[in-house]
Amino acid sequence: MSQQTTTFLLRGGLNLVTPPLAIPAGQCIAAINYEPDVAGYTRHGGYERFDGRPRPSDSSDPVEIAARRAAIQAVPGTGPVRGVYVFAGNIYAFRDSIDGAGKMHRDTSAGWQEVTFGQIVDFTAGTAEFFEGEVLVGGTSTATGTIERVVMSSGAWDGTATGFLVLSNVNGTFQTETVTSDSGSATGSPNYAVVISSGGKYSFVVHNFYGAARQPALYFSNGQGTAFEWTGDSLSPIRTGTQAGILEDTINVLERDGDRILTRGGDVVIMRAQFDRPTHIAQYKNHLFLGFLSGSVLFSSIGEPLQYITTTGAGEFTFGDATTGMLSAAAASLVIFGQNRIEYVAGNDASDFQMLPISDSSGGAEGSIQMMDRPFFLDDAGVRDLGSTAAYGDWRAGTLTQLIEPLIRAKRDAGVRAAASMRVKAKDQYKLFFDDGTGVTVYIGRKAPETLPFNLPITAFCACSGEVSAGAGDRLFVGSTDGYVYELNRGLSFDGAAIQAYVRLPFNSIGSPTQRKVFKKFSVDIDTPDDITLGHTFDIDYARGLGGSTAGQSIDAGSPIITTGLYDAIDWTQATEGRFEAHIDGFGENFAATLVSEESDKRQHTLSSATINFAMRGLVR
Repeated sequence: MSQQTTTFLLRGGLNLVTPPLAIPAGQCIAAINYEPDVAGYTRHGGYERFDGRPRPSDSSDPVEIAARRAAIQAVPGTGPVRGVYVFAGNIYAFRDSIDGAGKMHRDTSAGWQEVTFGQIVDFTAGTAEFFEGEVLVGGTSTATGTIERVVMSSGAWDGTATGFLVLSNVNGTFQTETVTSDSGSATGSPNYAVVISSGGKYSFVVHNFYGAARQPALYFSNGQGTAFEWTGDSLSPIRTGTQAGILEDTINVLERDGDRILTRGGDVVIMRAQFDRPTHIAQYKNHLFLGFLSGSVLFSSIGEPLQYITTTGAGEFTFGDATTGMLSAAAASLVIFGQNRIEYVAGNDASDFQMLPISDSSGGAEGSIQMMDRPFFLDDAGVRDLGSTAAYGDWRAGTLTQLIEPLIRAKRDAGVRAAASMRVKAKDQYKLFFDDGTGVTVYIGRKAPETLPFNLPITAFCACSGEVSAGAGDRLFVGSTDGYVYELNRGLSFDGAAIQAYVRLPFNSIGSPTQRKVFKKFSVDIDTPDDITLGHTFDIDYARGLGGSTAGQSIDAGSPIITTGLYDAIDWTQATEGRFEAHIDGFGENFAATLVSEESDKRQHTLSSATINFAMRGLVR
């Protein structure tokens, strides 16, 4: 019989659940380090270490690339990078210091720079209001400091006001004394340093609560101490006064006249302590919301993120589960996630806020919760989303990764947990990182979501995406367990290591599962800006028939669509369709191909479509 062809688009992602005969030809039955996107399957982008110094990928000289890579250092400290975030044109990284405090670092052209903080003076008996920018003076000590933040915790400026002042440029040491400024007066206490507690994992939100009077500020928490506000110049603790923090055992051995007091049986006295330690942070309707492991959710006074006074609009909800994340999902809702519970807050302020249930059987895993065009999160069923229904403010949960449910289940059974996630806005992708160095990329640009897994040589602890320069698009950063910050989709390699990737297509019976065929040729259309080499192998009849061996074949790069001779500073090159072709000699009922790539000096390529040349033979008898 004459030779025929069948051509199919490479799309649909990994499929581990559909019976072999029903899997669409363009999906995969195995893959690693390819990403689903609008054009097909694109090899995973590279990444490189980052600290603000010149980037290795900005050079084309291999020697210079290696030198730049060696110069970039880990974030100073010990343990993982516990938080990374883009704010006001800088990348901030948080890591514990050796002496046991959490430290904030900012990228500079000379590498990571530790950010220093101001001092705090607590006050009571405030009789006149202080204002930011004024100089505080100690009546006895004559110490001075510039007031950066004024926070009133209770009372009024009639002699009952209490709170604290955040100071910069402190000279001298304040005492318990009367402190004054041009406008304010109160009884102050000795100054002390602003300190971030070590440990935890950081949660961030950026918002401007004050309108034109201020710029947006960065708000963060780590579950180990109070939340904080960072303006770019000044760090202020956010003291809620709550006793809603997690309960912990604290050992106390009491002494009297030098003798230890022990309980019967020789046990020491165990006491319970509670702390103001929010784990998650969000903003909604110009209130700052804080979530706690105890299941409590607090919100600030309206327009005052550092003030938690009920008479000015602050309040509290009982969520009923430890919070794992919070998202301002729409103008009308704040979605709050627990491990086994999801609820949402509706309303405008304390007078009409209400918490309503979404699910009491599903929850969002810590680190997995992201706002795409709708909330995405991981639970026991896989990656899910929340879509709003026709009813105002109501939600329904959908599942995005049904086709890779065995992979999600295997991770869960092995004790692998979600570590971090990010939105890749330019590609309509959600990236989920597990704590074993693997992850999945979910593409939502078509009607049905598509998922492919990746495996990185690093293990993510935290991740973020954000616009560093206005109009330049989001950049992607990962804070790793090795103490480095890495920028994704940057460079040609995995920080100098080769990117190993493959796609295994399903067994394709070309619509005739019981008819034998002679398979003549397999070809793939490839978009590639560089010359690349792909390895390939193929199998017949579910790997029982006459198969092929692994081989390598060169693919020419696309050529420029116009000359670049007159534009040395601009790369006008556009990839054109390259073609991978393998002449095969297979006989059987179905055919499956695997394409393999291993590169450390090539830009990404995309596998867009495939063609099988074959001839029909007799029926299987």
